[in-house]
Amino acid sequence: MESELRALAAEREARQRSKSGQAQAPSAGRTAATRPSWASTARPPSRSTSLTSLSSAHRSVQLAHSIGCILCTAGLSLGYATQSLSWLFVPLLAGIGLARGGGAWLHTVLPPMLREGSAPTPAQLQTADGVFCGILEGRGALSLSEWKREWSVAIDNLAFVCTYGKKNCLTNAMYTGELSLRKICSLVYGKLSEGVVRC
Repeated sequence: MESELRALAAEREARQRSKSGQAQAPSAGRTAATRPSWASTARPPSRSTSLTSLSSAHRSVQLAHSIGCILCTAGLSLGYATQSLSWLFVPLLAGIGLARGGGAWLHTVLPPMLREGSAPTPAQLQTADGVFCGILEGRGALSLSEWKREWSVAIDNLAFVCTYGKKNCLTNAMYTGELSLRKICSLVYGKLSEGVVRC
């Protein structure tokens, strides 16, 4: 009789252990499923990384970024000179919008000679996520190396536009050697002084 009672007690304990083990497994699954999304969310790329990827981005994205930066600079200058909020905010907001996501729109309004390939995808548009405009969002001023990379993107875009998308008679001279603002201006001025607008 005593041995039977011991066997029943051991069987009951075994059943309770198996029930508690099954109860713990779903709770572990729920813990993994309810883990906050921020734990697995990737950090946004640094501004330096964005600048590096911008130099190899879709051409329309690069052009939109450079034009947006020019509009931002113009807005700040006009706002300071005129002391007018409308002269400050209209170019500033247009510049920020164009620099951060205007590549797809710009691709549709560019002349065919300045288009490279199809319109940029949403993933390609993310490469221009406010590198210059980060100053306006309180992310601090650009470092000297970041300004140099920003400048190199702008100079490359200017050369691209002046050579009509690397298709005119200035292309070989423009892209032989290092690009600079002086070189671009001298080549364009040389052609204009000859009375040549399109070659």
